[in-house]
Amino acid sequence: MLFNRFIKASRYFTVFFLMLFTCSCSVSTDTDDKKTLNESQSEYINIEKDRKIPLPFVTFDEENEYRQILTADYNGKKNSLLCIVKLKENGLNLTGLTLSSLPLFNLKYENKELEGKYYVPRSMLPPVNHVLFDIMLSFDRKNTLSNEISKEYIIIRDDNLVTLRKNDGKAIYKIEYAPYKNRLLPVKIVNQEFNYSITLKYL
Repeated sequence: MLFNRFIKASRYFTVFFLMLFTCSCSVSTDTDDKKTLNESQSEYINIEKDRKIPLPFVTFDEENEYRQILTADYNGKKNSLLCIVKLKENGLNLTGLTLSSLPLFNLKYENKELEGKYYVPRSMLPPVNHVLFDIMLSFDRKNTLSNEISKEYIIIRDDNLVTLRKNDGKAIYKIEYAPYKNRLLPVKIVNQEFNYSITLKYL
């Protein structure tokens, strides 16, 4: 009974996110829950619909952990995911769970090595590289990513807003920030290239 509830909840979430990212990345059909990402896919992201760039890597001066409810909005449809983000001096960890705390995946991106453990088939999950890029772009307050991505893209950071655009002015990302426990943290990610938004609520 519990297993059936787990699969039903997982499918409800992941089908939505497959719709969300279907135009940005192809999804592996690998069902090996413990397979290392490096064995199954190249480390790239679709920064635009017709443009791939290598997945960048950043580290963080301070180690912090955040529990968030991520609510994605795509074509007027919304769905939510519980995430635990661990920012580390050698990279980051990201754990995804259903709202009832059933595990979906755990990603470890440390020392430029990307590994994943999956509790549902990979084909039911969004492209993990794209998810990691959203998180890194949101929390990279040192603006390290500016030196890591292609020079045809520009990242502009203010206290309450981050924008990523092409040199020709085309807007791709907008990320909004708000105070939380004496810190400015990302509260909304808008991807204008793929027409989705993600709101972040901290627990």
